[in-house]
Amino acid sequence: MLKKAICTVLVSTLGLSAADKLMGQGATFPLPIYKEWSKLYYKTTKNEVTYNGGGSGKGISAITDRNGDFGGSDSPLKTDELKEKGLLQFPAIIGSVVLAYNIEGIKDGELKLSSAAVAGIFSGEITKWNDKIIAKDNPNLKLPNETITPVVRSDSSGTTFNFTSYLSKANESWATKYGANKTINWGAKVVPANGNPLVASSIKQIPYSIGYIEYAYKLSTGLNAATLQTKDGDWVKATPANFAKVAANSNFSIKENFYDILAYSAGKGSYPIVAATFILLPNDKGENNKKVVKFFEWAFSDESAKAAAKKLGYEPLPDETVAMIKEYWKINQIKE
Repeated sequence: MLKKAICTVLVSTLGLSAADKLMGQGATFPLPIYKEWSKLYYKTTKNEVTYNGGGSGKGISAITDRNGDFGGSDSPLKTDELKEKGLLQFPAIIGSVVLAYNIEGIKDGELKLSSAAVAGIFSGEITKWNDKIIAKDNPNLKLPNETITPVVRSDSSGTTFNFTSYLSKANESWATKYGANKTINWGAKVVPANGNPLVASSIKQIPYSIGYIEYAYKLSTGLNAATLQTKDGDWVKATPANFAKVAANSNFSIKENFYDILAYSAGKGSYPIVAATFILLPNDKGENNKKVVKFFEWAFSDESAKAAAKKLGYEPLPDETVAMIKEYWKINQIKE
């Protein structure tokens, strides 16, 4: 009788342990908030969620191979590709990509960069900070006659995809020569770095450099970021208020599995490089998927989770988007 009781307790404990541990990997764009959510979730529920970076490409390939419980990607997959890989997809949080720079004497937000200037820098057509295309939008700045060092992602990156989506929409020449992708054969002489954290640290270390990073890394490193020109032609700084204007006008739909590229959205004051980051789930792991969506349902509704997102520079999803995601979960039988 005692032996049977011990076995019952052991089985129950093992079952609880397995149910409490989840592992995800992929995009570094949301890495800071996923790590913070995991800490808060553990304090509240004692359930463990581990998330590792590696880039969106790694997140897509890992979950396609059924390695881990969920994947993270800033580059959303279209319905045909999701079907081919046997995946489900929904957005988790909204963030932004900023152009961080290291130019002595030029403070945060002082440097204005048009899409033509940004495209010129990363294509290699603009190589000096005092180039006339940059200078015409910055008449009051003393731009140095120094060589620009662009820092880019070396891995398959959703941040690269969203940055180049902005350039493809804003600059016809860029769209023709490079397009939007997770990896790019850059025309400029670039310094490659793996993941948002290493891009940020490289910019901090290299004088006269510039690179694209998620806003949370700008906050954590204290880097300066450029003021950019919107689709409507006005100039906007990288601020949560300007990111929120884009988040409110997203075009997510269940039919399209939430596929939407938010970069270069119309609207006065809409920051031009805003992006949603997505969660990918295998469509053949129903019970396990329920544990994953339980975590994200908590993150979408818990006030401390939403406050943490804003503190790190992200925008929580609008209520109507969250409602749509819950409906999507029900349709796909991963929530009662």
